[in-house]
Amino acid sequence: MAKFFTIASGSSGNSSFVGASGKGILVDFGISCRGVTTALRERGIDPDSLSGILITHEHIDHVRGLAVFLSHHNVPLYASAPVLRFLTANGLVPFNAVLNEIDEHGELIGGMMVKPFRTSHDSVGSLGYSITTPDEHRISVCTDTGYLTDGVLEHLPGSEIVLIEANYDNGMLDFGPYPYHLKRRIKGPQGHLSNTDCAVFLPELIRSGTKHIVLGHLSKENNTPDVALQTCISELSLSGFKEGKDYTIFAAPRSGLSENILL
Repeated sequence: MAKFFTIASGSSGNSSFVGASGKGILVDFGISCRGVTTALRERGIDPDSLSGILITHEHIDHVRGLAVFLSHHNVPLYASAPVLRFLTANGLVPFNAVLNEIDEHGELIGGMMVKPFRTSHDSVGSLGYSITTPDEHRISVCTDTGYLTDGVLEHLPGSEIVLIEANYDNGMLDFGPYPYHLKRRIKGPQGHLSNTDCAVFLPELIRSGTKHIVLGHLSKENNTPDVALQTCISELSLSGFKEGKDYTIFAAPRSGLSENILL
């Protein structure tokens, strides 16, 4: 049985869990060590039992608690080579941490095949991840990308669970309090996906076999869960898909555990 849940998702911090056959992987560690370990134990997971931690990129909302956790837990860390170099050079991992450049062709971690794919973000080397469990369930995580890259288009279709970014509502961002340069960065090709960017891709995912959609990394200032969900559900409805029958969808909480998705 495969399991997926988020621990946090938003500009303040990001982390999610993928598990199968008693093994588990974290994707990102963007909140405190205590926050992550408490959440894992609440779900009956021993932090020392983790088979690995995948880091999408080096921004603080994805690595905030990493150094403290790795100082106390001997769990291997995986990321792109540029991200590993950045984390090491900036003291964001302890000197004795087990660091691994993720194999671009895929790597077996805790019995799960992890395949990285390129995303487009203002990072030294940002990635998304597609994870296939031993019983052939596929779960993909894609946040922090300015557009749907070739890697996104290749790896997300066919995934039964997809965590995908729905960062901002266009109107809320355009008329919100952010300065122009920040709005331009967010809407740019190395920024974030809008609700609309996300929504127009979802019918393709459902047609490919995706059953569970999790909207992630929502902006606190430029989005709300209700707005993101309404945008996505409306697009799916126009394509003839019915919530609850053809798919499930929810917005991942900014803080605190999401519901479990079990396959």
